[in-house]
Amino acid sequence: MATKKASKKTTKKSATKKAARKPAKKAAKKVATKTRAGGKGQLRVRMYRVGFGDFFLITVPTKAGPKHILIDCGVHAGDIGSMEACVQDLAKETNRKLALVVVTHYHADHLSGFASQFEEFTKFEVDMVWITNRLDPSRKDSRKFKAQIAEVANKLQLRLGARENQDEATALAMAKLQNATGRAFGVKGKKKKEGSNEKALRLVTKEFGGKPPVKYYQGGQKPLLPKSLQGTITAELLGPAPLTSGKEFASSDNKSAQYIMHAADNGLPPTDTLMPFEKKWPAVAGDYNEWTFKEYRTEADIKARVPGTETWLRMEKALQDAQPDTLLAIADAVDGTLNNQSLVILFTCKGKKLLFVGDAQWGNWAYWLYGKKSTGQDLPTIKERANEILGSIDFYKVGHHGSSNANPIPAMAALNPTCVSMCSTESSDAYPGKKRPYGTISKDPNKKGTEVPRITLMEEMEKRTHNRLVRSDWIELDDPKAELEVKASPEAKGQLKKLPPNFSKGDLYVDYVFPK
Repeated sequence: MATKKASKKTTKKSATKKAARKPAKKAAKKVATKTRAGGKGQLRVRMYRVGFGDFFLITVPTKAGPKHILIDCGVHAGDIGSMEACVQDLAKETNRKLALVVVTHYHADHLSGFASQFEEFTKFEVDMVWITNRLDPSRKDSRKFKAQIAEVANKLQLRLGARENQDEATALAMAKLQNATGRAFGVKGKKKKEGSNEKALRLVTKEFGGKPPVKYYQGGQKPLLPKSLQGTITAELLGPAPLTSGKEFASSDNKSAQYIMHAADNGLPPTDTLMPFEKKWPAVAGDYNEWTFKEYRTEADIKARVPGTETWLRMEKALQDAQPDTLLAIADAVDGTLNNQSLVILFTCKGKKLLFVGDAQWGNWAYWLYGKKSTGQDLPTIKERANEILGSIDFYKVGHHGSSNANPIPAMAALNPTCVSMCSTESSDAYPGKKRPYGTISKDPNKKGTEVPRITLMEEMEKRTHNRLVRSDWIELDDPKAELEVKASPEAKGQLKKLPPNFSKGDLYVDYVFPK
């Protein structure tokens, strides 16, 4: 997708095209400069287009000038090759000074940029770092759990990679496991076995300039802001669920975590095909009416009035498909556990409320929406405080790149209809024949697809917010300095015809400036 521009032939036609493009580039840069929060006292959110990952910059106006908050920096599936250029833009925009860096959770699509651009980030001066407390090294079980995640992920990748049938579900599971370790990026760490996620954590906890204090937080705690932001912005931590939440939660990720720890300590469970019936219950075709299994029979079998080999194969496949795939279930547990550890933060600045939810899934959401474990169709009423938050926010960072399990229906229904939203994602649909980075769109109208971003969710959110949701792949990338050229998504363009008020686009990003 992201390709270096081929050297143009020195023809009159190409020279004309090149000349025609230069003024447009300059004009775009002037517009981008006008939207900067700098000396105008404007609050702004910048979403970089990096592919399937999160990279957000909040610029906060203070008496001492603009200060900057970086929330995550990573990409996994659908890497469009823009990370280096985006980090260079970040360095230029912030003069390599960040008031606060937030790491929401331990996934490559939120961390890999810190690893791949390690040397550049060591030049940044940072005042403070916030990280989900599930990664707190002072907790006895934190290091062990990370090691177990790596061990289980590596074993699963070996087992899944050895499968003869590399179907869509297997490929998706492999991507989830690589996301959990960061080992698919080829980023070499200081230590031989250090994956890019560990390298990223080493950077944000030890290698930033100024050796900033690192704070590990969970929902309900009162966070300490760096002095450079105090008196200008406030923050309320909504998730993840506290580790001490007892039987009601025992942390929203506890059951999956126990599942993973058992697999690490005792090895992966056997995954041979289960026998549907015991040997003492044999049966032959003559024991059944010839039409008993008619839906499995071929035309040839029907004409011969006997169930043939093809019939048995179809029945066998149906039975096998009905069995749970243990390896895929463990891969899902790894992915969901890490997502549910996301820091969920409500920022308030100049009367504007900004909600960043990382990749929080249902367990994380349920904690602060309901205050208790809640599942199924008959959900309790959302807590008054949660309803107040959702009904009054001015900005919403769409969870998990637009997946339905990270943007629950009750929460979206309570969302302030006048708020704006950003979704950092990638669909790759501008390139015919290229696979979608995450999941597939169902061709069967009676079956749900697995695609992320979820098309129906994006469409419904556009309706809910009156066309104020902007996807990162809505913009094309055309940066001559970085030699990047990536097309915009026709799907995103179809959902949103034009940028809403107060949005603007640069060569590598989309900006939203809050109106005064």
